[in-house]
Amino acid sequence: MRIALAALTVALLLAACGSTVDGTPVQGTAPTVDPSALDPGSYPTTPRPPLGQAGTDEAGQLVEGRRMAGFVVGPWQVDPALTQIGASPAKVLQRRNEVVQVVWPAMLARFPSLPLVAGFVSERTSANPGDATLLRNAVLQYPFPQTATEAAEGLASGALNIVDGGASAAMTEPMRAVPIPGHPEATGALMKRLEGTASVDELTVVSSRGPYVLIQVVQFATPDRAADLAGRILDLQGPLIDTFVRTEPAPLAALPRDPSGLLARTVPIKPGQGDTMSDADYDPAAALQLEDNPIQVGTAMQDAGVDTVAVSQTTLYQARDGAAAQQLAQTLGDDVVERQAGQAAAQVPGLAGSRCVRTEDANSLIARHWCVGTKDRYTFKAVARDLNNAHQQIAAQYLMLGG
Repeated sequence: MRIALAALTVALLLAACGSTVDGTPVQGTAPTVDPSALDPGSYPTTPRPPLGQAGTDEAGQLVEGRRMAGFVVGPWQVDPALTQIGASPAKVLQRRNEVVQVVWPAMLARFPSLPLVAGFVSERTSANPGDATLLRNAVLQYPFPQTATEAAEGLASGALNIVDGGASAAMTEPMRAVPIPGHPEATGALMKRLEGTASVDELTVVSSRGPYVLIQVVQFATPDRAADLAGRILDLQGPLIDTFVRTEPAPLAALPRDPSGLLARTVPIKPGQGDTMSDADYDPAAALQLEDNPIQVGTAMQDAGVDTVAVSQTTLYQARDGAAAQQLAQTLGDDVVERQAGQAAAQVPGLAGSRCVRTEDANSLIARHWCVGTKDRYTFKAVARDLNNAHQQIAAQYLMLGG
């Protein structure tokens, strides 16, 4: 079921590399490798021991939130233009005060202090120039349906009764209720505010469903568009979250950190680095929350028969077989070139068939280097500002897979 959801759900955390340049894998032919030329630098080349259980409830909350990721509707599923990762990438929520990453702090005035099991939020903006639409979709899990109902009612009441949006929300009109088509159970609260000198309309929608609180936030051009997007998200979100198998009442601390075993074979991030989504393995639907181009990558993963994606220092995709892994690498690399106007860079020394691309942020002029490689049924990618660093990560990943 979860593989089927991959085509529906959502993100390229770090895209792969290349265009049709030297080093492009030949379909069905394993690339030639010279292990003596592979330089992993200081990156480890042997798998970690089995990662075991989460160990603590706090760590278990992270695992549970990541498990929820595949059951939270991605904005692109209701509007294919909403693929751009903005200022707030996908993340896990563990505590009540982190809900300010979803709604304005002033909306929490009546939000009760109830125990949160875990939450997940996905946000995208439009990739179309001139379209300022932003859509944020969040699901909060509570221990019981009654606590979720109380939390939703308090949040909805707080949203409708803001008298001052706070220091960062210069409201120009009082909050007003907006009905959501097809969803009388949902409360819509419209905020009109200034962002600099620009006028911004923002709709916050709150509802509960069983043990979950569902929240949608839409910044938009017209009120009709906002209510429509929120309603369409809810059309999908309710039935989808109903299929999630919660861990509660089992102890969160007992959740396995690496149920597939693939994460232990992925080059790990350094201690203190990463975020709530790092150093974890995901089913395809959840992994799309981290992809830059979830629509195309979702199709490519489905075509390649990907069943697990591990995300750490490198990203490792487990495909159906070697030919499928090479095709996936081709698609990931082409996507970077087409979307980011990347320029071919030197392939990884010793790993024929690897591909690397240099991209440059148009605003900051900061260059990044993307590399992708394959081994057997695995496709893996890395990104770094320094090309040599990206080369070393790919080399380490190849060796870790038994090269």
